[in-house]
Amino acid sequence: MTSPRLPVARLAGSVTAACILICAPFARAADQSTDATSEIADLRARLKAQRDLIDAQKRQLEAQDAQLREQEKRLDDLATRAGGAKPAAPVAAPATAPALAKPDAGGVSPQSQQAALSSPSLPTVGSRFDDIKITMGGGLRTTVNTTTARMQPDATPFFVFPKVNGVSEGTTKIDARLSSLFFSIEGAQLGDFKLGGSIYAYLFNGDLLSGLYGFYPGFAYVDATSERWRFAAGLQMDIFSPMMPTMVDRMSALAGSGNAGNSFKPQIRAEHTVPMGRDRIVVQGALSDAIASNFKPPTNTTVSNTPSDLLIVTENTGIPNIEARVAWIRGRPGEEGSWVPWPEYTIGLSGVSGKIRNFTVNSQFAASSVYNTQVSGVSLEASARIGRQFGIQGELYSGKALGQYLATVFQTTNGYHQAIPGHGGWGEMAWYWTPKWHSHVGMGIDTVNAAYISPTGFVSNRTAFLNLFWDPSPKTTLAVEGTWRRTVYGGLGENSGYSLMLSSELRF
Repeated sequence: MTSPRLPVARLAGSVTAACILICAPFARAADQSTDATSEIADLRARLKAQRDLIDAQKRQLEAQDAQLREQEKRLDDLATRAGGAKPAAPVAAPATAPALAKPDAGGVSPQSQQAALSSPSLPTVGSRFDDIKITMGGGLRTTVNTTTARMQPDATPFFVFPKVNGVSEGTTKIDARLSSLFFSIEGAQLGDFKLGGSIYAYLFNGDLLSGLYGFYPGFAYVDATSERWRFAAGLQMDIFSPMMPTMVDRMSALAGSGNAGNSFKPQIRAEHTVPMGRDRIVVQGALSDAIASNFKPPTNTTVSNTPSDLLIVTENTGIPNIEARVAWIRGRPGEEGSWVPWPEYTIGLSGVSGKIRNFTVNSQFAASSVYNTQVSGVSLEASARIGRQFGIQGELYSGKALGQYLATVFQTTNGYHQAIPGHGGWGEMAWYWTPKWHSHVGMGIDTVNAAYISPTGFVSNRTAFLNLFWDPSPKTTLAVEGTWRRTVYGGLGENSGYSLMLSSELRF
């Protein structure tokens, strides 16, 4: 007998199967909807991550742009303080003794060195403080100098030696001491002032006349700079007579031939800029070290060849030199498509005043023959940019005992401890054939009062130059320069000669 439950079971199974068949598409649709929702959420997350990355990169670019603007502002401030003159020794520039003062006039000037800091390709050196940024740069420079007369030093001459019987004239020197290394330090922002500093050095030792290699600082200072003020302390370029000619031989750069100033001394300085539309007035003042203390054995001896004096001392008097400058400047380099890297014009007046002391210490260890020498000088400078291709600049100075300022043919006092008076100046004309090709021609002369000069002392020294620069890239400069020099001595007559310098430089 058939069970009555069987049709019911079959009916229930049929209904269940029908439900499965009917609901399956909806279940698949629900699963697909869930998958799509998950995929959309994933895409949204990816888009958000990409937007966050783009925003972060944008903020980073804005920060870099702000840094570049700040560096460009510092460059403008440096150009303002230097009166728009073309330097380097970083500088330089900066070359002191006697030409560290000429860190640059043809390859990389102190301004162009600072300008190079705005290049994002320069390496940033790590520091132990998060808010300190150190940027490193420099240049590898080789020169070849051939002369028709014996000049000193032979690599970057300042003057011509007297003729010596039996000694042939002329030398050739291959040199790399003008290679340089510099560090720029960016510190914290304190109110309106940005803290920072710079270190610049060449590959020669302190005695330029020796021809030896070493590591010599051109400048090393810390400063605090705002839009209108700058305060600095350390080894810096003179405020007195700051312009310099654009020469391939940027170490000498007419030092001892009319170009006073441009040496480097420890100093404390303050600077203020007063903007007036396209014009601005720059006022600078400094307290600087009068002279580096020097101790040397005496030249006096008794008949028994026993020194009658123990020591000859040259030192400052305890009162620093006072340097001051005021300049009226119009425009900035590069305005109106100009190729000449100077302001439209600059007119400046500067001066220096101070004292140095020298004496001897005798066998009783008592000071004798104490002399205080007054140092003083005044300088007038001017430059003008005419059109986009032509420029002219120069300086005139007058003073006494200015050997430490690379003037009066490096002479300060004579054998009677008298301050040597003198005057001089230089002028230069620049012509830019293209933005990458430019030539400069100029001349300078130093003259001192012959009544104060010994037979071996300098009466006058002059230099004329003509050069050609090629800057195939911002990192490379090739140049050639011809010079003529004539040096007159107090009792040894005069001598003159020509030189030809070739130079190649790769900056980094």
